[in-house]
Amino acid sequence: MQTPEIDRLSGQVIRSYEVSRIIGVGGFGIVYQAYQRVVERDVAIKVILPQYADHPDFIRHFESEAQIIAQLEHPYIVPLYDFWREPGGAYLVMRWLRGGSLRDHINEVEKLDLPTIARILDQITEALSVAHQKGIVHQDIKPENILIGSTHVHSAP
Repeated sequence: MQTPEIDRLSGQVIRSYEVSRIIGVGGFGIVYQAYQRVVERDVAIKVILPQYADHPDFIRHFESEAQIIAQLEHPYIVPLYDFWREPGGAYLVMRWLRGGSLRDHINEVEKLDLPTIARILDQITEALSVAHQKGIVHQDIKPENILIGSTHVHSAP
């Protein structure tokens, strides 16, 4: 159960995004599932926590990260759809992947078979290779940041 302080956006509309629920909480932000009515699609919105949103060094890094993510186009990398800042908030909008994270799949009762594990590792290394070729190092590779789509895994920023 999320506390009201953490879950301050569920049920609200931010710009054209109808925020529904929290799907993840990290050290710097909260990720929400939302619906973008104008194009009729689900999205994930990463909201930077207020204590970081107005810190100049953090915001410079955040803006740089958004620009870098926007340049990475690859089937195994989650695309950035939108980005903005406002006093007390900074937001990244990305593709919503229904399959959950690799952590979710690791924690399932059924174990992943070797061909599936090999396919996942191939896709992760391909995504990282594309990023590295552009001089980008992920810095936070972990099962929670490997997202599962319908047929592919994706690295999330």
